[in-house]
Amino acid sequence: MSTSPPPSPYAAWPAGPDPRKPRPSAWWFALGGGLLLAAVAAGVALFVSTLSAFLETDATVPADGAPHTVTVPTDRDRVLWLDPDEAVRCQVVDGATGRPVVMSPVGADLQKSDGDGEWRAAARFHPGSGDLEVTCTDGAGDGTDTGTGIDTGEAQVGPAPSVGGFIGSIVLAITVPLVLGLAGLVVLLVTVVRWATGRPRA
Repeated sequence: MSTSPPPSPYAAWPAGPDPRKPRPSAWWFALGGGLLLAAVAAGVALFVSTLSAFLETDATVPADGAPHTVTVPTDRDRVLWLDPDEAVRCQVVDGATGRPVVMSPVGADLQKSDGDGEWRAAARFHPGSGDLEVTCTDGAGDGTDTGTGIDTGEAQVGPAPSVGGFIGSIVLAITVPLVLGLAGLVVLLVTVVRWATGRPRA
């Protein structure tokens, strides 16, 4: 009577399914990179928007002693910006009523710098009808530099900056890129780990 030989102790069992999860799609890398790029773009856009709102100007008026017609929006107060190195004085009249516009203190030491030079907020006022006559003179009172006879000095009229809005814009310009950047880094790190430990996709 014949008997079958015992099974070899080295016999291999059939290989089971790979327990590892499949590698993520390459689209996850694109998503992480896209979030990082969006963070940079959002940061630049928000910073430029915040800065441009602070530097916005309705009109620049020469200190020549003559009245200049300036039309401004009436949505909020305006600010008169003067060169801190020039003794320029200005009077603003509401063109619709002919009455001088009442000036009030700005309430803060606001300064800015643009392509025309350095400026300091000198006074804040309500634009009234929006149709203004702005007359500015230099320290001599006649709009000319007494040493050269050349007109000197300028003034700018622009929207009154909102300190609360400005701070809020700065916080937003920091928070939005930070959130997008962290989300992009998390997506990329998780994708890299899953790619390194996962099985090849079919």
